[in-house]
Amino acid sequence: MPDEWDEPHDHEPLSWRIRRWAAPIAMALSVAASIGAVQLLADEHVSSATPYGDHRKPRFFLTVGRLGGPSQDNGPEPWFQVHSLHGGRQRPVDSVRPPSPSAGKARELLTGPKGMHLVASSREEPCESRLYRFRLDGDGQATDIAPVHEGVIPSRVAGMAMSPDGDRLAFATAPCTDVPQPSRARLTVLDLDSGGRRTWSTSAPSVIGGIVWASDNDTLGYTLSDVRRDAPSADGTVHQGVPNGGKIVNVTLYALDTDEQGTDLHGARRLFRQPDDFGRVTSAVMAPDGRTGYGVMKKGQPATTIIFTFAEDEPMRVTKTIAPKPNTAMLFSFSTEEEPRYACLGGIDAFGRAINGEFPTISSDFSNCGSTYAY
Repeated sequence: MPDEWDEPHDHEPLSWRIRRWAAPIAMALSVAASIGAVQLLADEHVSSATPYGDHRKPRFFLTVGRLGGPSQDNGPEPWFQVHSLHGGRQRPVDSVRPPSPSAGKARELLTGPKGMHLVASSREEPCESRLYRFRLDGDGQATDIAPVHEGVIPSRVAGMAMSPDGDRLAFATAPCTDVPQPSRARLTVLDLDSGGRRTWSTSAPSVIGGIVWASDNDTLGYTLSDVRRDAPSADGTVHQGVPNGGKIVNVTLYALDTDEQGTDLHGARRLFRQPDDFGRVTSAVMAPDGRTGYGVMKKGQPATTIIFTFAEDEPMRVTKTIAPKPNTAMLFSFSTEEEPRYACLGGIDAFGRAINGEFPTISSDFSNCGSTYAY
């Protein structure tokens, strides 16, 4: 029974573009926008590369909190902000306050079909998350903010992905802890009309990411990775016996038929598995067809970037190898020239805890998907 809440491949139409920043990396990473199959990192100017290819240009850019962080000069911290992109530059047009004190802090934003937007918010005491939906009017003002089925989720939420027809929402959940702790990966699918929920999980500590729907509205892609405390880290440290931390290994991408029986995340079709001794996977994403995909690996130190594609029952295919350059940050934008994916796609861990292939030992307030675009 389902676990309920009581609480390019050769023919793949994949295009990609790379921009190099011959500047300190800190400057290039001033804003992290989860807007493509692989994260596109941008500065205060809007890149010409959009999440859905160059044929669609965003009108607004939404961010949790205040863009640039808290400020003592501009009043209370907003729940989220809306920025106009008219003329290719960002200009704030709406600063949205929480709809209620219980709403908590906004963590993730997601653009869905039919003009719908979602925000996931959370509180630590008690440990709970809430989902809200809203729309934007022609001036970028957030309207019709309302909870998605009044229920409270007794955990953190991350990695939201909406089906192309707008009927179902998928997301990962994890316990609230002061110090990061590897736990069982959990994936929930919520029916937005009925409020019905179904959850899949693992039996061992794992991280889940890259959650995205196929175009059939039934197949759900995601990566699963093991967290091994007895595996050596990049600096040779062994995590055995340590209550937190560990190396993220065995990155595998699955395609789950959400209409089939079973609740084991490992029981789905396997589309890709990280080759042994072939670097660390930073992103792997299922394509809309539900059987192919694309991703990025890092290998060596300083790291060489490897762009690859894969298909079910076929070996991985390297399509591009990029040597590292000093003081240079590369910005990637991937497009399948298909319909929008409506997904966070923030890497191999939906909660942003994967750091250089390792699970962290210190707490972080980072969100993979604290921004989105509206069209």
